[in-house]
Amino acid sequence: MDNAIKTLIRYEWISFARNRFQLLMIGVTFLFGLYAIYYGQSEIDAQRNVIKEIMEMEQGEFKTYQASFKREPETVEEEQNHDIASNPAFAWYRHGYHAILPPHDYAALAIGQRDLFRYYYRLTGMSLHYQLFENELANPVNLLAGNFDLSFVIVYLLPLLIIAFCYGLYSGEKENGTLPLLHIQSVTISRIVVIRLLFYFTLITGLAILMSLIGLISSGSVFKPENRLPALLWVVGVIIYTAFWFGLLFLIVSYRKSSSFNAITAAGCWLFFLIVIPSVLNIVVTTMYPLSSTTLASLTRRTGFENEDDEEETKEVIMEFLAHKPELAGSDSLIRNNRLAKAYAAFTSLKDINSQQEVDHYNEQVNKRNDWTTHFHWINPAVSMQDVFTHIVHTDLNTFLRFQDALAVFHGKITDFYFQKLFRDQPILFEDYSRLPSFQMDEDTHRYTTASGNILKISLLAILFVMAGLVQIKKKNLI
Repeated sequence: MDNAIKTLIRYEWISFARNRFQLLMIGVTFLFGLYAIYYGQSEIDAQRNVIKEIMEMEQGEFKTYQASFKREPETVEEEQNHDIASNPAFAWYRHGYHAILPPHDYAALAIGQRDLFRYYYRLTGMSLHYQLFENELANPVNLLAGNFDLSFVIVYLLPLLIIAFCYGLYSGEKENGTLPLLHIQSVTISRIVVIRLLFYFTLITGLAILMSLIGLISSGSVFKPENRLPALLWVVGVIIYTAFWFGLLFLIVSYRKSSSFNAITAAGCWLFFLIVIPSVLNIVVTTMYPLSSTTLASLTRRTGFENEDDEEETKEVIMEFLAHKPELAGSDSLIRNNRLAKAYAAFTSLKDINSQQEVDHYNEQVNKRNDWTTHFHWINPAVSMQDVFTHIVHTDLNTFLRFQDALAVFHGKITDFYFQKLFRDQPILFEDYSRLPSFQMDEDTHRYTTASGNILKISLLAILFVMAGLVQIKKKNLI
């Protein structure tokens, strides 16, 4: 590094240190980042507390059932607990299992879909669709306001800071009357602009990395095997995203327009990438793949038999269900014992079977919307980077769609376990509690590949803007 470049960097640092407004913007952005980390962690900690409470509640419930086998019931309550524990006519709809999507250590940095979709469900042998759709997805106030997490600060606020620092790198010197002095220096104007741009790139990127490291370290250990790659991708994503915006500002500045033109153009790009494109894509995808929750709402209405004492009606429902589950039709006392319990179990299962096509159509529309929107991430680096962050910390839409699929599999395990006992007139034994169904969800093996691909696309756009800026500088004879 020659003396002229060192002098330029030293001058730029002195100029920055004396500019109270720039110091204020850096300080405010840093405080916003700290608050965003705190807010995200408080939201995720609240979810972790809920998960802890419901797991303790479930464990206590099943410990009570198991304890009822170890001694003779002495009270009415103990007798009721034993009936629920051992009689499948009660157990199939009373035993509740929690399917939980626990938050990743770094979920606090990009809450993503965790404020929209439920992260736990209590499932019994009753209708799956009723249990999935009986509650609202989220608080409408939260949906309107969104979440002020660290990804929001990086994706939305950091570009504004870059614009404020860089829009006048060339035009400011011209308007202040210092440009002729720069022309007589040994360093060309283009090198001065590039050096100043690199100075602020280092400064602002360093700020973003500092906030990210604080968030990563305070949210979980970066040395845990499952956190190393997410932490690395997060930092790389931050660097590439800031490089994209600096590349864009470099292209704008290379046209040697006025400061007002540069500021308006840069602000227009911010609005275009972060507001206009997402809004237009949302309108288009809503038109192409409309979603109506009216059908799903009808699944949450409680229905039953017109006359549950009518043996013919209940028998007809049971036989219709057994046509779908012939392996349960082996009991000689199929209709006589626990007829009403079997009828209601069959009724709720048939309700799921009959509504499955409507639910599949709804889910198919959701998947089509998601896939179609993903195809246009390349024209919107802001949304693409937000998608990178949510993929890294497991709060993306695909994770919750996979969670919904895993719920259906888990519910099938629950009904298989209890319906085998119920329809074959077999009691639930103490030994059966060691073979209870459990929830499992497979890991997404393509998660980090998707995130890396989006980072690469943003990198290419950043390089494209820088190359276009260099070409423009040559045209303006600044080199």
